[in-house]
Amino acid sequence: MIAKWIATITFIAATTSGAARAADIPPAVSPGIAAKLMVRGTTLEGVQVVDLRSQRKNDVMVVQAELMNVKEKDVRVYYRFRWTDAAGMQVGDGEVWKPLVVLGKQSLFIRGTAYGPQATDFRIEMSAEER
Repeated sequence: MIAKWIATITFIAATTSGAARAADIPPAVSPGIAAKLMVRGTTLEGVQVVDLRSQRKNDVMVVQAELMNVKEKDVRVYYRFRWTDAAGMQVGDGEVWKPLVVLGKQSLFIRGTAYGPQATDFRIEMSAEER
């Protein structure tokens, strides 16, 4: 009887601690999103791009990305879009780095608009540091 009770408590503890750990694990970045990112440095400090969409409006490419901070600490993110044409050549002079603070557990959107209709593809260049 005592052995059964200990086994039940061990099972409950293992299940509960496993569920808590699973909630702390950030969602995996899809290969499609990863192909569009250029990360400066070794990591984005817990910030992930969880959704990425692009469309053409008035023959100009517009991109929207959803960033999520999976940590409790605030993170300062720097980003810029790199626009390329069908041959892979850069379009325009390049954008300046844009700073952004992503609060702990916050989700927000960034948006970029290409310089002109010749842009057919993009990359998002990102860097991050904890505050």
